[in-house]
Amino acid sequence: MKKFEKPQFKNNRFQQKSNSQESLAGFFSRSIIMMFKSWWIRRKIKDEDINCWFCKSEPRSCSIYPLITWLGHSSFLIQIGGVNILTDPVLSEASYFFPRYLGPGIPEKNLPNIDFVLISHNHPDHMDATSLMKLKKHNGISFLVPKGDKLWFDRHSFTRAREYTWWQQDTFTLKHDASSNITFTFLPSNHWSLRGLFDKNRSLWGSWLVEFNGHKIYFAGDTMYDTHFKEIAQEHPDIDVALMPIGPCEPRRWVAHSHLDAGDAVKAFIDLQAKNFVPMHWGTFPMGTELFDVPITQLKRSWDVHKEKLSDRKLHTPKVGQCLEFVFPEDQDIPKFDTISDKVTPAKKSVDILEK
Repeated sequence: MKKFEKPQFKNNRFQQKSNSQESLAGFFSRSIIMMFKSWWIRRKIKDEDINCWFCKSEPRSCSIYPLITWLGHSSFLIQIGGVNILTDPVLSEASYFFPRYLGPGIPEKNLPNIDFVLISHNHPDHMDATSLMKLKKHNGISFLVPKGDKLWFDRHSFTRAREYTWWQQDTFTLKHDASSNITFTFLPSNHWSLRGLFDKNRSLWGSWLVEFNGHKIYFAGDTMYDTHFKEIAQEHPDIDVALMPIGPCEPRRWVAHSHLDAGDAVKAFIDLQAKNFVPMHWGTFPMGTELFDVPITQLKRSWDVHKEKLSDRKLHTPKVGQCLEFVFPEDQDIPKFDTISDKVTPAKKSVDILEK
């Protein structure tokens, strides 16, 4: 049996053998130490070093071919097939104790209508209550969440929330094009969950795969390095774009059990056999004890170390707010329209999703 064939569930909690089994007291004491260290390090960072990683962008209303805009941390706006998707939306301050370096790449009020929100796990820097409550007003929006987290959405009167376990898949038909489907698959990661004082691992954690018209976009969520990347590649080959966390990096002995650093992220990307690497989970919140740009510097160094294995792969390092445009060979005949303009195209129509 594969290590990540299914999550372990015992005593009403999800478990992984390689997860850290430290006590809550140990977890909170380490968090406090890291918080004070990150505050001290933040004093050394110049505003100009941070601001150069931010750019303002005006989002398109939708797109047929893949557009991916990094909003900061693990939040992306993925636009594909006329569908707008948000991953782990954190569009405000996730915590008073870890203030943002940079604001969201697109403020919530400037977002196009969102059709789907994908949640990887319930940590506040990935499942932010303030952002989710604001998104609830979007027309026809659906929330796809890990097993155990639907209860939170039900308690807060979200009417279109579904929960998933690993390898579970859902396909939705597009009402504006009944011949087209978009598919979401909830996939493994090696992490943990916690939202309150006593609910550690009561809900699951994972990653997501988005598929449309043969294109595959993988969102890794939060995870340490493990065999699940190879297992995912076996079940879902030919991933076009992998959105990969690269921080926090330090102190490595504390964070290695639950987070990738840049070196591990490159190894995981090689395991995935994906074509395009897009980094995330860095440069937004001072969550580790490294300087602001250490994760991206390490990423470029690690990429160079493995350049022979990555000769036909591409590394993208977007700024917060920057939109990456992916037009693959099979998309060459699709016109590159500007959905902000007044041109009338089928893709400009509002997207209505029919659940299968």
